[in-house]
Amino acid sequence: MRMKLKQTYTILIISILLLNNFTYSQNPKENWEKFKHIEQSGFSKEKLAIAKTYYDSLNSSAFLIIQNGKVVADWGDVNRRFIVHSTRKAILNSLYGIYSENGTIDLNKTIGEIGITDKDSLSELEKSAKIIHLLKARSGIYHKAAAEPSWVDDYRPERNTVKPDSLWFYNNWDFNVLGSIFEQLTKTSIYEALYNDIATPLGMQDYRILDGEYYYEIEYSNHPAYHLKMSARDLARYGQLFLQQGLWNNKQIFSKNWVANSTYPTSKHGGGGKIGRWYGWLWNVSEYYQDYKMYYAAGVGGQFLAIFPTEDLILVNLSNTYQKDKLYDREIVKLFDLILASKIGKQIDNPQLIPLKEKGNSRIPKNLYQQKLDYSKYIGDFTIDGERASIIELNGDLILKDYYMKLKLFPISSNRFFVEDIEKYLNIELDKKGFASKLNYD
Repeated sequence: MRMKLKQTYTILIISILLLNNFTYSQNPKENWEKFKHIEQSGFSKEKLAIAKTYYDSLNSSAFLIIQNGKVVADWGDVNRRFIVHSTRKAILNSLYGIYSENGTIDLNKTIGEIGITDKDSLSELEKSAKIIHLLKARSGIYHKAAAEPSWVDDYRPERNTVKPDSLWFYNNWDFNVLGSIFEQLTKTSIYEALYNDIATPLGMQDYRILDGEYYYEIEYSNHPAYHLKMSARDLARYGQLFLQQGLWNNKQIFSKNWVANSTYPTSKHGGGGKIGRWYGWLWNVSEYYQDYKMYYAAGVGGQFLAIFPTEDLILVNLSNTYQKDKLYDREIVKLFDLILASKIGKQIDNPQLIPLKEKGNSRIPKNLYQQKLDYSKYIGDFTIDGERASIIELNGDLILKDYYMKLKLFPISSNRFFVEDIEKYLNIELDKKGFASKLNYD
């Protein structure tokens, strides 16, 4: 009898473990799958149509609703790369998870111990800040930084007035220096690590190493911001990794404990918009949606990756900030509320699924110039619409580069090029010797 009870107990434990494994193993295949019938996802088709009507009135370019690892709705260009802006900070979080858990990075090391400094040097108090304090935006180091929003100067505390870990402040110095620390200690670039350790195992479909770009404002700081482009469908995979508590294809990329710590509201700071006001480790934590245990990454223009663990739900928005489109906080809240209100039940067992269709399967024009170009005649520094830019050659491609990003150029003729991602046409005026002299967009 005891033996039977023991066997029954063992089977029960194994079943629970298998069930738990299934719960956190819903990641997409090589391509995302979509519910063929919205109702089978637990959403009301009619109520979701109301949300879609509202969405169509907004300046968004790509939006995804992911339920149980499957697409409920895809609106806009979900396979087009956009600048994610400050969403990059939550993406850096995962790299710190991997490299702190494998012993490469000690989060309790002080920046003084690892030799971090900056213009005008740092005080002994500032050098006592630990890496973990920077992850929490609580370093107490109020040095001017690259890529800071304009309002920071009005609110930044005086230097050497705050002890590390005693005050939360949205501090680009902390975020930028985390990038420098990561590269110093791992001896690899953020963009290569993101490609090798996150994008490749997750099967991201659009991200490439060249989609990252460092931005220096050397007059303020030695540490650059690390800008990044990503598509909505790839950003959704990143969200799914956190929703699954670091597990992907039965491999624990980083621990459940890392996810729990990163998304716990360590700092209930009261700042930010209605949706936010709390902060974890490079992740924002929502006060407004706290019943859903929602946490999110956000950036300028309304770039948004929102994770609702109680609903097994991910919402992704990307706006076309190339042309200065943006969503406001109040618009995001209203849209999210409409989507949540349209969820009226649970997904049925064995729903009918179809592959998510490619929108603009090849975003590059087909009528490309076939004659070989002498790239050396295009390389140089220019201005476009009053902004500085350069043309460089990289890995056999002609690249347009500015302070935010690198963009491949595809020739339509010897003086006209299609620019990927921003999807504009660049006209290059050539001088008498055939060298590039002026640039302008259509």
